[in-house]
Amino acid sequence: MHRTNPARPVAAVLMLVWAVAVPASGGVISNVGVIPSPFSPNADGVFDSTAIYYSLSERAAIVISVADSAGGWLSTLWSGWEDEGPDNHHWWDGWFDEGPAADGEYQFLIEVVPESSPYEEVAFPFVVDTEPPPLHGMDVAPSRFSPDGDGVGDSLMISFLAGISKPSDQVLVTILDADDEPVRQVYSATGVDSAVLFWDGADEAGAVASDGLFFVRVETRDAAGNEAESGALVDLDTLPPALGVDDLDTTTMEVRVDSSVAGLTGWAHDRAGVVSVELSVDQEEWTEVALGRPDTVNWAGSVACESCAIDSLDETLQVFMRAHDGMPTADGQGHVHGSSSSVPVYTFDVIFDVAPPEHVSSTVSGGNDTFEPGETITITTMWDDGGYTVTADFSQVDGVSDSLDAPQASGGRYTVAYEIPDAESLDLPVINAPVIITAIDCFLRETVVEAVTVTVLADTSDDPTGGVTVDVNSFRPLDEECVEITPGSYVGTATVSVYNMAGTLVRTLESDGGSDISWYGNNDAGDYVASGVYFLRIQVGESESVRKVAVIR
Repeated sequence: MHRTNPARPVAAVLMLVWAVAVPASGGVISNVGVIPSPFSPNADGVFDSTAIYYSLSERAAIVISVADSAGGWLSTLWSGWEDEGPDNHHWWDGWFDEGPAADGEYQFLIEVVPESSPYEEVAFPFVVDTEPPPLHGMDVAPSRFSPDGDGVGDSLMISFLAGISKPSDQVLVTILDADDEPVRQVYSATGVDSAVLFWDGADEAGAVASDGLFFVRVETRDAAGNEAESGALVDLDTLPPALGVDDLDTTTMEVRVDSSVAGLTGWAHDRAGVVSVELSVDQEEWTEVALGRPDTVNWAGSVACESCAIDSLDETLQVFMRAHDGMPTADGQGHVHGSSSSVPVYTFDVIFDVAPPEHVSSTVSGGNDTFEPGETITITTMWDDGGYTVTADFSQVDGVSDSLDAPQASGGRYTVAYEIPDAESLDLPVINAPVIITAIDCFLRETVVEAVTVTVLADTSDDPTGGVTVDVNSFRPLDEECVEITPGSYVGTATVSVYNMAGTLVRTLESDGGSDISWYGNNDAGDYVASGVYFLRIQVGESESVRKVAVIR
């Protein structure tokens, strides 16, 4: 309640009370106090109002006024009757009708007119204070420091002048991280006007904080809750520059080039500035590379492979990199990567990929190269490196299959599985059919090999003639021996096609009326064939079967 009426309302109350007043033997009002004092009616949510409290020993008419320090009346806070009791109080928000009270000393004047006791008047002082304690002359140096224990720039100096005017005024110095979370409170005191402090970079647990930006906050706070704050950003830097390489496969830490000279580019970053970037090949001498501007450096350099044979031999060189920042250190070199630092030298491989993929070997799993329809052929193919795109072409096995991907198993090892179609889908016999394997590297260089050959046989035994027979497994043509093929009881035309191991047709024989067919080991031109295994494709009506026979010379 804001009242500025100069006609003090207590006069009307006294006219009614004095007529019935009875002298009292003691004071009616006691335990008078003000909480809080000082208070700050500045709408900051802290101590914005204050309360006058007191006890009454009997019912009385009360008038509470706000007066200046000399007792001059300024405003009436409250008036009315109150019952006896220990818990009488009234709040004031520090405002007059014309605005908030100015900072300074004031009094609450309490006029008490009891029903049966003499009139009493009590004055109790309080303070309005909306101004925080002054803070000036704050200094933080250096703005970047490195608590790495080398004796150079290991701590941060913080100094200030607080201008403290009251013993209860408080000063707090706190270190905050980039997320505005407290890291350490380095100072807390009351009634001081200046100080020189040092922060060693450690947190509350005593461990050196991680590299990064921190905020030094100096606060002053008085008893009325008024606060002033000043601060400065500082950089804690104990690590060498961060390094990066363009076109680097971060999984394998490799840079792959298709020439004998690798042009390397990358970046380096440090808030203290990057002074130099150096590289070394296979731990030989360090060489500086060209830099862009400090702070965020784009660097460029190159390494050469002296032993690379273009199109025939790949080579790998290990490259070591390090960078120096601009922080003062005991050795004058700044922070640098190395075995003695917490950040090791940056290492990666340069692969001089100057040759196409090189085929090492390919094998059919299980060591078997003869299969039947419905079986699965699994081929393991080895190449000189991983990372290739490898495919296997089985089209010469079944005449229709597309190339199948051969996933990388590990390193340069790849595997592929192919399921042979059923007999009806094959043009049998399939003898020594090559599987074509292709490898393509990241530079689209291609190597194609006939890695393995397989034989696919179908034994068609449901012969309507009662069964085809072959009388021998081997024979000697030069001794006038032959192989006899009996088509069984079938009376139609029977055909025997003879293939060598390469799948080449060498002779075709026919008979009518189910008669036997003899092959004397010669081809269609009449010449004797070479020694080896031959396949007899026997077609009797709608049925066919395949038999093997060896020619010995």
